[in-house]
Amino acid sequence: MRVLLAEDDVEMLDVTMYARRKYGFTVTGVTDGASALERWQVEQPDLVLLDVNLPTLSGMEVCKRIREQAATPVIMVTALGDEAHMVQGLECGADDYVSKPVSYRALAMRMRTVVQRYTGAPVLPPTMVAESGEVRVDLEGHEVSRGGVLLQLTRLETRILYFLVSNAGRVVPTDRLIELVWKYDGGDGFALKTHISHIRGKLGLERGQAGYISVVPQVGYMFGTV
Repeated sequence: MRVLLAEDDVEMLDVTMYARRKYGFTVTGVTDGASALERWQVEQPDLVLLDVNLPTLSGMEVCKRIREQAATPVIMVTALGDEAHMVQGLECGADDYVSKPVSYRALAMRMRTVVQRYTGAPVLPPTMVAESGEVRVDLEGHEVSRGGVLLQLTRLETRILYFLVSNAGRVVPTDRLIELVWKYDGGDGFALKTHISHIRGKLGLERGQAGYISVVPQVGYMFGTV
């Protein structure tokens, strides 16, 4: 997920950028409102984190201008946690308003929730069995089959395929898939890419066939349908 972070405190900006990257986000940082608006227009990030007290343009004004042009998810993260400022931020079009201090883990979860609402990103499926075309994944039994033939996948590969098959035909964002599979414990984009390569080999499907797992650059992965 590509994030634009606007924070006028340089030290806080550096710390927050480091923490966001730790949770798998790609972050661009700026220290004033005008730069935030400019970078948003150029980069079109998946999410914008805005402090309220920014020089040149306030966070409220930046949010308002973004909302006039697009539906990019915006979260206000500020020390101004009183009700009046919260209402003002939401009225400007912010999707969420977070008062400092906030734990980085909690903020990461709120970021993903906001983007999920915006993109229609997948949620945890209600059943333990996922099927699409010839592919069937039984998560509880740790069994994967194609055309009725059992395949030998590791438990981790089974979990990855389960979430992809559950959302067949839809792009599952990389960070969301990592969250679902590893639950913040050890997963990263490189590991996911490696496991998906192994899954492709075991499924034995070619590009363009139903069930082939395709990559959507800088977004995520999709289990293809006919």
